[in-house]
Amino acid sequence: MYRNLSLIGLMLLVKFSLCQDTPYKNIPYDFIWNDSNVITYYGTSEKDYKSLFKKLNKLILTGQGQIKVLQIGDSHIQADNFSGQMRNNLQSFALGVMGSRGFLFPYNVASTNNPDNYKVKYTGKWHSCRNIQPALSCELGIAGIAVTTLDTNSSIQIILNPRELTHQDYNKVKIFHNMGDSIYKMRVLESNTGKEISGIDNELGYTSFATNDHYDVLDISFIKTDSLQKSITIYGMEIDNDDPGIIYSAVGVNGAEVVSYLKCNLLEQHLKALAPEWIIISLGTNDAYNITFDNIAFERNLTTLIKRIRTTAPDVAILLTTPADSYRKKRFPNPNMMKAGQAIINVATQNNCAVWDIHKIMGGYMSIKKWISAGLAGGDKVHFTKNGYMVQGDLLFNAFLKSYDNYIDISRKN
Repeated sequence: MYRNLSLIGLMLLVKFSLCQDTPYKNIPYDFIWNDSNVITYYGTSEKDYKSLFKKLNKLILTGQGQIKVLQIGDSHIQADNFSGQMRNNLQSFALGVMGSRGFLFPYNVASTNNPDNYKVKYTGKWHSCRNIQPALSCELGIAGIAVTTLDTNSSIQIILNPRELTHQDYNKVKIFHNMGDSIYKMRVLESNTGKEISGIDNELGYTSFATNDHYDVLDISFIKTDSLQKSITIYGMEIDNDDPGIIYSAVGVNGAEVVSYLKCNLLEQHLKALAPEWIIISLGTNDAYNITFDNIAFERNLTTLIKRIRTTAPDVAILLTTPADSYRKKRFPNPNMMKAGQAIINVATQNNCAVWDIHKIMGGYMSIKKWISAGLAGGDKVHFTKNGYMVQGDLLFNAFLKSYDNYIDISRKN
């Protein structure tokens, strides 16, 4: 259909395929520095984003392909309010870009807070392991958290929330888990027929299940069927379908620092399985929270994380987000967040990454007080309200769209 269109025509068609007069989100707060709301490229990172935007153009113009995004973070990300708003924005700003839910973790099974866009029910006794623990006795993957059961008959049920995830369902699932003869058998059933779905093990550490029908409820049972089987450990699951679109996954662990994800020995393996085209790293708040902040160690750890990511995905577009303004112990303004932001820019410069400086965008040093007054941040002066995280999601979306529009305009001129 588009074979004979000129490049200019293609670019204009992208513009006209947007779902509304302007896809940009309105930010009605005068204390936010909207002029600073940009994604800044460092080193050669712009070429990675050109490749990302080219894939986005193809998706919008032809309705072909999937673009996978992965955001990695701490408590600001675990609840999936910030990342969830980004997901909603990216999956609705143009026609035909609604993708599946992507990778998720059953946080409730680990007795910690779960995102609102899916519910988790489970049976059996489970214990968890997290990358924030000082001494790990477990393997961990990209989620930074795992749950293990020794119960011989247990289950996990994932229910996608239709109010949060409109028209999203799945017909393909990857369940990431430990492998070998000592693990319990996994059984996944079709919701409508109760028929068992056959699973196929993959060397990257997951079992995949596929059906012809689409569902919004995932029922997994873990059953001991052999005397050699002792337990099973779950690292997360990717819920997918065959639809073209943007798939936005997010993983976070309350209290996580950059070094926390360096403890995840299965990180590269899981990244290879998920194959994201855009990775957003939102860490630094916990690294810089205390009075003493070792910016040299922080830069070293962040550089190591980026290098580990690029061993699997050498051409992935990487965005580093700075930590937001916050206070220490509710009383003391924390200038370390600015130091962490500068350290992130240093790392981006040396490792060809882009940066989104939310600390500056939100108003700079001590600006979180204005966010609290507007009902956008909590009384601990570290975390934000759900509305506050949604504003951050709108801000990052606007910054992404500015970069995408610039790409279209430059391509049109050339």
